[in-house]
Amino acid sequence: MIADQHLHLERGPHTPENYPVSWLEGYLGTARTHSVDRLGVVEHGYRFLEARGLLPGAWSEGRCLYRLDAYLAFVERAKALHLPVSFGIEMDYVPGAEAGIARFLSRYPWDFVLGSVHFVDGVGVDLETDGPLRRQMGQERLWRRYFSLSRDAVASGLFDVLTHPDLPKIFGASAPFPLEDEYRRTAQALAEASMAIECNTAGLRRPVGEIYPVPAYLAAASAAGVPVSLGSDAHEPENVGHGFAEGIALLRSCGYGEAVHFIGRQRIASPL
Repeated sequence: MIADQHLHLERGPHTPENYPVSWLEGYLGTARTHSVDRLGVVEHGYRFLEARGLLPGAWSEGRCLYRLDAYLAFVERAKALHLPVSFGIEMDYVPGAEAGIARFLSRYPWDFVLGSVHFVDGVGVDLETDGPLRRQMGQERLWRRYFSLSRDAVASGLFDVLTHPDLPKIFGASAPFPLEDEYRRTAQALAEASMAIECNTAGLRRPVGEIYPVPAYLAAASAAGVPVSLGSDAHEPENVGHGFAEGIALLRSCGYGEAVHFIGRQRIASPL
């Protein structure tokens, strides 16, 4: 079974308060054309009113627009149809906000929780508008803090998967120092937490033009016994399963023979 374990429904004519099941069925149709058997649907936690205040900055505050209970009504309608879909949430890790994040996550029995680091000391890692702030911070501090926060996210026990785990490369800028030690330390933290790492093919559609993370990071995770999930990070139906042939080839080259998906917070492994 090949599962696209990370996709979003958000770029279309609907909101989390009025998704029709037919919109989800469009994603399933694309999945079938790419030999993807199961979907893992997530919303960004910051889209919901109940998450207001958990992320830094006006960018996040202005996107907390929708009622969680209205979205969960859609989730329950979809689940009643027994579609090959798991429903999770993508939640940002922010140091000091762990208790609030835990309260937000406890509002629903998600199938899985993706943990992301999108902000480093209040600066958006992948926000084009925060480019001047990233330059002011400097690449060395950005990368070192990113990996430190990633390990804090892993240690928090809040998440099942660490997503797009070398995100600072998104605009094509490399770290100004070797990252092998960061890969090894983070892989070890993941192994100790029994948490998965994500192979995310969205990087193929970004300026960097490559999968997250780099082969050396995946190889370190594989050597440490860290499970891996595979996700397109699609935000629209046409990108479901995008780049999966490349992603599967990469995983195999790094020593992985299986990938995981989740149902009811239980990890299920399937051969690649």
